[in-house]
Amino acid sequence: MQAGLGRTSGQYYGQWVAQSNWVRAALARPFADDPGGDMLYSTGSSHLLSAILTRQTGKSTLELAREWLGPLDGFAITAWDRDPQGIYFGGNQMAMSTRSLLAFGELYRNGGRTADGRQIITQSWIDQSWQHRTNSRFTGDEYGYGWFMRDLAGQDVVYAWGYGGQMLYIVPSLELTVAMTSDETKPSARTGYRDQLHGLMADIIDRIEADAG
Repeated sequence: MQAGLGRTSGQYYGQWVAQSNWVRAALARPFADDPGGDMLYSTGSSHLLSAILTRQTGKSTLELAREWLGPLDGFAITAWDRDPQGIYFGGNQMAMSTRSLLAFGELYRNGGRTADGRQIITQSWIDQSWQHRTNSRFTGDEYGYGWFMRDLAGQDVVYAWGYGGQMLYIVPSLELTVAMTSDETKPSARTGYRDQLHGLMADIIDRIEADAG
């Protein structure tokens, strides 16, 4: 999210996905900042990553996800939209159940190891993903590689945030992973209910700490 290219999210999203070639359209956006500059949240940047993986490996992003995460019990991607060139959407439109989302979160919380002890994601990659690299201009929350970070109820929380309020929270200090699903047809950002979901998560943390005490 620091490519510097103009955003394809928010007010720009509709005109971007209406293009005949999403990769070219994302790369053709005028620079809004220097590469490595401020965070510019853009679905197009995530889609470029999907296109790069597809080109470099010769496999679709869906094939890679199923190959790499196949050993993870309870994880499945049941559907995933593609662009006009057949590249799986790097930014969104991935169909996963709440249980599947939870299984993915638990994998990260457990250092990339499955329940039977198989290492399928390196601890080094998780550490890099959760390292503070920039901040959201909308919330001020810290951002790593695809993960946001903030304080909730006095705890350091890492979270992934999908459109419509599909949330995945990890609280390493409490050995806690929480998945929430919401209305996929409505945005959960500034004028929505994102903050209510954060509040619900804070209540969960408070309750767990109270029970432990």
